[in-house]
Amino acid sequence: MGTRAVHLVGSYPAETAEEAMLAMLDGAGSRLLTLPTGETSRYEYYIQPIIEGLAAQGVLEVKRAGSWNSSRERTVYRVPRGTELTGDSMELGYHGEAVEALPIYRRLRAERDLPGLPLQIGMPTDFTLAFIAMGIDGIRSHRDAFRDATVRDIAAIRELAGEEVIVQLEATAEMVLTAKSAPLHRGLDSILGIGKGIAASAAAAPAGTRFGVHLCVGSMNNRSRATMRDARPLVDLANSIARHWPSDRPLEYLHGPLAAGDVPPSADRRFYAPLSDLDLAPGTRFIAGFVHESPSLEEQSTTLRVIEEALDRRLDGIASACGLGRRPRAIADAMVARAAALAEVN
Repeated sequence: MGTRAVHLVGSYPAETAEEAMLAMLDGAGSRLLTLPTGETSRYEYYIQPIIEGLAAQGVLEVKRAGSWNSSRERTVYRVPRGTELTGDSMELGYHGEAVEALPIYRRLRAERDLPGLPLQIGMPTDFTLAFIAMGIDGIRSHRDAFRDATVRDIAAIRELAGEEVIVQLEATAEMVLTAKSAPLHRGLDSILGIGKGIAASAAAAPAGTRFGVHLCVGSMNNRSRATMRDARPLVDLANSIARHWPSDRPLEYLHGPLAAGDVPPSADRRFYAPLSDLDLAPGTRFIAGFVHESPSLEEQSTTLRVIEEALDRRLDGIASACGLGRRPRAIADAMVARAAALAEVN
């Protein structure tokens, strides 16, 4: 029987990267698939600090002020008149995050004797950045600029740390739109090039860059932006990404949400039935995001078995539906321990 890994999506409610990494190592240890930075400069608000940083740089300006209490109420931005948005004009902050985290990661990896454990740097996709910052107009007009900026940071991190780092592309807007448009989501994928676009960022990155993909239905204020009637939208988007993924860039894992923020995973077996159609390339782990604080361990163990029955195989990895940064610290720590316990279930 294969070993189930524990995957932590990225954000963690801690003051520093070292505090976050220690909590994750203490909770899951050698089960960890990667060691995230904790994204401690942005864990509560996910993408908001990145976009507000671009406004502070002067490359974006407010078009419609909002509260950020929900995705619908968010502030919407535009490119200032008379300027052009380019990848070179944007600083997204990922490289700086890696520079800060690397010495901490290397020391902790050595202290815990985990030489094969990679550092994870999470990056929202160009589609997600453009859509959250500027709406559908951002995707139409400025997606390439966001991609260029993202790929530039990927290249810099690759030069800095080589194979020590896995880049996690985080497709939130893509998964939300796919879920909301079901059962017509395949047509939307074709029109917007959703799966193809996610793969295109990997194709533009340096050869040898290690990648994972995180599909997400959102967790602003720990509330999801969309819910799924069953796993079909997730499966179809995952398969689209796999079909378009460049053969010379390894996709090491794909994480899919089977819960959603404050919504626990479904107890209905029919929800998971579409997982039988999941078609990832050999070597790509499927990470099931179903760990949640509401059900008991026994109930979650039953869900694990239902998922594995639908897949007709043992899961590669276990995770929550999203990062833990929007949860209280005690709950986040408990969810890491829950994931580690589920990884041991027979």
